[in-house]
Amino acid sequence: MPEPEFRAFDPAQVARLYDKIAGEYTGRFGEDLRPGTGDRAFLDVALASAPSRGPVLDLGCGPGQIAAITVDSGRPAIGADISAGMLAVARRRVPLATFLSADARALPLRPGSCRAVAAFYFLHHLPKALLPQVLAEVRRVLPAGGILVVATHLGVGEQLVSSEWNDAPQHLKITFYARDELATLVVAAGFSVESVASRHPRPDEFQAEHGFIRARAT
Repeated sequence: MPEPEFRAFDPAQVARLYDKIAGEYTGRFGEDLRPGTGDRAFLDVALASAPSRGPVLDLGCGPGQIAAITVDSGRPAIGADISAGMLAVARRRVPLATFLSADARALPLRPGSCRAVAAFYFLHHLPKALLPQVLAEVRRVLPAGGILVVATHLGVGEQLVSSEWNDAPQHLKITFYARDELATLVVAAGFSVESVASRHPRPDEFQAEHGFIRARAT
């Protein structure tokens, strides 16, 4: 059976995949940002340094992990995703947050309206050619001093990944970024990078180095 081909970025294709796996994904990874994990520690430091006004935007929110953390801390949260299935799960899990069906290239939010944007394991779904547009949109919704915190997969090039979800193979193209490459793109979008970190993947995760960037809107 031939491998599926992904010649161009198709948001609808990504949305359909996550609609299919929303429940199983939440079961596997819905508690990944519990206290004591390295990802959570990096997130907490970033959000603590954000301005005091406005919501935190959980971009590519999936089942709403970051929105839940934000609401639990007493701050308002907005989650944005293109998967209706993931948004349905997020609304059930975090009823006090606001969730929007939105493309990261054109967010339905006012300029400077968010104190922080958290994009955890979302950017790898985008072709590199689209990343400057998405980062510019993120910068638009942040005031000067607003925080961007990113977690993504480090590496080189793109890879068609096949994995088992709901007892069936699912296929998705993943984009990798070198640490310096991603930091350079973030700076070009109007941010100053404050912290860069990485960690090795756990056995139950996608097997690529995980990279983290905290940056402030200039």
